[in-house]
Formats: sequence, C-alpha cells, structure tokens
Amino acid sequence: MKNIVLAGATLALAMAAGSAAAAGGTAQGNFGLNVALSKETIASQPIDFMLNGKYFIAKDMAVIAGFGLNIVDTGAPTNASYTAIGFKAGMRKYMKTDEFAPFVGGNFQYVSTRDTTGTVDISGIAIVAEAGAEYFFAKQFSVEGSVNIGYLTADLEPVGGGATTDTSGFGTAAVNLSANFYF
Repeated sequence: MKNIVLAGATLALAMAAGSAAAAGGTAQGNFGLNVALSKETIASQPIDFMLNGKYFIAKDMAVIAGFGLNIVDTGAPTNASYTAIGFKAGMRKYMKTDEFAPFVGGNFQYVSTRDTTGTVDISGIAIVAEAGAEYFFAKQFSVEGSVNIGYLTADLEPVGGGATTDTSGFGTAAVNLSANFYF
C-alpha cells in the first residue's frame, strides 16, 4: 500500500512540474538515479534495497550500476539479524528517446545474505536481459517498467554447517516498476 501511495505522490509531483516536450534525461553525459517502487528478487532474495544509477555515454546508450547494503536486526525475543549486500552492472540501449522511450539491455547482479541467527546464508548471481520502457513526465523525471529474463544461480549454505545446496534456473528474474530522477 505504501508503494501505491508513493507512486501516486511521485506522479502528482511530476505532473505539477510540467509536461516534457522530449526526454531530456537521456542526453549524453546525464546521470540518472533509479528508485524502486516494486519488490525485485534474485535467487529468492529481495534486492529492492539496491540504489541504482545510470550514466548516458550517448543519447540512446546508458551504463547501469547499482549497490546496496541492508542490515536488519529484529530485536528481542528472537534477536534475528542478517546482512545483505548487492551489486549490479550492465548496459541499456534506448530504441527512441522521446517522452515514451522503450529500451533493451542486459545486466549482471550479485547478492549475498549472511544470516546470524537463521538457518541459511545465500549467495546468488543473475545474468539477465531486460526489456521495458520509460515515460518522461518532465525533463528530469520518468517512470519505468521492465522485465528481466535470464539465468539465476544461488548457493544456500546452512548457518550451523552442513552440505551446501546449489540451485539454478532460467526464467523471469524480475518485473520492476521504478521512478528515475535525472541530473
């Protein structure tokens, strides 16, 4: 519910700022900051804690990078805690750079979760292709949706010792909805 309210408030703010004549955010040399509005997963782990950015090396080509650190301590009585770290790197090609800007791309993602009181530590990677589109409400603001399809693999290691389980698969890695702010 909070995501819906956040998305609505963001859209209202962008519409109040004025409409975009063209996608000004996709100019060469521009930097964009991406804020997730939906829950994204990799190898059964949430990675929506990552902060993603993009840098335009050409008007229609962007380098994608992301980093995230998530430290959670649930407190008493279980005192469960975990630490998650994630990295993302890739490229994106825009088919056109108007108000509606469809794109394709690919990226590599790594996420590791260390659980201090739980049952399993997880390390996962994904190599994915993405397809989606951005809609620019203003020169420095857009909303994007995308689908990631690719290969995922994860190692599940029991916290107390024991045999490590490897899992892998091919398919839809994530369906994303996010907001972009350009500088």
